[in-house]
Amino acid sequence: MSRLRTAICLLVLLACGIATAADWSNTAEQKIWGLMTVWAEAKYTFPHFDNRPDLDWDATVREYLPRAMATEDLDAYYAVLMEMVALLKDGHTRILPPWGYFKPGHDMAPLEVRIMDGRFYVDRLGEDPALAAAGLTPGAEILAVDGVPVDRYFAENVLRYHMNNTAQGTEALFVVYLLAGPAGQPVELTIRGRDGEERTAAVVRNAMSGDHPFMPRLVMNAMVATTIETQELPGGLVYVNVPNFDHAQIAEDFAAVVDGLGEETRGLIIDVRYNPGGSDTLVRSMVSRLIDEPVSTPIMKYRHFVGADAAWGNPPEWETSSNRIDPHDGKRYLGPLVVLMGGLTASSSEDLAIELRTAGRATLVGQTTGGSAGNGLRSELPGGGTLFVATFTALLPGSEEEYVGVGVAPDMVVWPTPADLAASRDVVLERAIELLAE
Repeated sequence: MSRLRTAICLLVLLACGIATAADWSNTAEQKIWGLMTVWAEAKYTFPHFDNRPDLDWDATVREYLPRAMATEDLDAYYAVLMEMVALLKDGHTRILPPWGYFKPGHDMAPLEVRIMDGRFYVDRLGEDPALAAAGLTPGAEILAVDGVPVDRYFAENVLRYHMNNTAQGTEALFVVYLLAGPAGQPVELTIRGRDGEERTAAVVRNAMSGDHPFMPRLVMNAMVATTIETQELPGGLVYVNVPNFDHAQIAEDFAAVVDGLGEETRGLIIDVRYNPGGSDTLVRSMVSRLIDEPVSTPIMKYRHFVGADAAWGNPPEWETSSNRIDPHDGKRYLGPLVVLMGGLTASSSEDLAIELRTAGRATLVGQTTGGSAGNGLRSELPGGGTLFVATFTALLPGSEEEYVGVGVAPDMVVWPTPADLAASRDVVLERAIELLAE
């Protein structure tokens, strides 16, 4: 618990430290500069306009311009920018406000929510006894938040500002903001318990600031974890949780795991269900230790804008590129392999799943991935914020089908039920173990 508490305290300090508006003077020049930066970078870089036929980007910016100019403070200005960019519906195209991912003075409720078939369920809970006393248990369904039906509350307070490429990616990623708000303040939930009874429960937003620290797995993996976690399972199986691809130590420690596998190893399980991506260089290093033949990475497809072609009325040209992964010159694992994935699996973690399946090396188990790629182009915005714009779409090697906006379907679809959540059963991992045992 001390490690979690330390990580949470660091996050709180980070959020408070980032939140500075020293270079923000609320002038018309700053507001126009910010809005025009967003318009221009997206107009000439964003690769998915063909898949957004109902979105007129020029008209959208004209519509949002007076709203941006009318804002009275930095918070309101960035709310307008974030709402506008959310219309692009892309996980690699986003506004990161000056305060980062979590607003200073805000916190989350100490529970993790999962969306299944459009319904919102409690997945995990913090250790605060007040939660159980309020009738909250894993598997309970959330019906309303502060008296508003939960799906409408989610749309109005979260999806208005945050969108991903796919429905499954959006729900899995941004549900983390569902119960966020002013720290220490209660949020009222209307829930249906496992007994079928409806009740209300007031939950204090104190996940990062209370006496019982709690962090959703996505936040822990994306912002805290710096290396893999391994576990030896019965039957000679080895489980490896890969939280992200942001730290070189992750690839180094995975190489050490492979080096340590012996003849008694009957199967390897790699879990990227809560891995939002990172460096594809680290992915290629890991994949090279799991293949016996070269394999292609996903194909990057990006727009090549030439002003002369536009003047002549010619459509923009598209270029493609990909890389080849060669088997590692050293110890490799070539035995049975399963990759666990879901809606949070995105970007370079999708690369890993795609490359291992293309090589015929892995069975993919879980749910369809988030379908997001793009290596966002970074631009600074007034007041300390940042714009990221996706620079390419991505195609599957071999078929050259675009998976951005679609996701990668697993070989075996496995979803938990509310009863599984209530029993704390990891049915995706259980199915992987059964598969390897077979």
